[in-house]
Amino acid sequence: MASVSARPEMVARAFLTPRPPTRRQPLVLEGGETLRVTTPQGAISLQRAGAGPGVLLLHGWEGQASDLAAFAPPLLEAAFTVWAMDLPAHGDSAGEQTSIPQSARALSAVVDAIGPLHAVIAHSVGSAVLVEALHAQLSVQRAVLISAPAYYERHMRGFGAAAGLDANDIETMIALLSREIGVEAREVSMPGRAAHLNQPALFIHSADDRVVSIEDSLASAGAWRGARHLRVEGLGHRRILADPAVIAAAVEFVSITQ
Repeated sequence: MASVSARPEMVARAFLTPRPPTRRQPLVLEGGETLRVTTPQGAISLQRAGAGPGVLLLHGWEGQASDLAAFAPPLLEAAFTVWAMDLPAHGDSAGEQTSIPQSARALSAVVDAIGPLHAVIAHSVGSAVLVEALHAQLSVQRAVLISAPAYYERHMRGFGAAAGLDANDIETMIALLSREIGVEAREVSMPGRAAHLNQPALFIHSADDRVVSIEDSLASAGAWRGARHLRVEGLGHRRILADPAVIAAAVEFVSITQ
């Protein structure tokens, strides 16, 4: 039976509500500027620096734009415009709740406002947001997906079970979430979406990641025609974002023009 304090409605609400980071660390781009873009999901905070083709840095769930700060200097040196976006309900962007599909709609609205992107480098749930937007016809020439999760419904089920819901209440929670986000939860599957995508893609994942199993990105890369998969060791879920070899591989990949 479900916990006395756990109800499907409450757990669904909690699932959509990101906790703020323990320590807020704004991203500072040298010579950059801050912008706000109005989207159907609320006002989105962006930072921009540099000149040249645009590369967007996209953080993960309960993350912040500065999580990918180490990618900015080499991208700027490679003559790209660096964009960094706070997901809805994160950082300086508006809102208290969001989801992968809702954040994907915000991303698409941002790109409509700022113009075409050459590439996106995304981490964790940010990777799922990117893929959901690509499925909805977002135009991006190259994608780097770091520590990418695969199955949204599986995450929902785990969240519900951890909150004390029984099997029936988990089904109720998933139905509630599907209505709220406007997409059937089972359809938000990166391998399922990847089968219909053809942008050049690079997946990077550490074998010791305890937050998202490397099996997730292997499944997605296997479904994505022509995708590459780079397995690294000992970098976990977050240290991977500061690793010089990972950063160099990502920058090299987005620098390919053919």
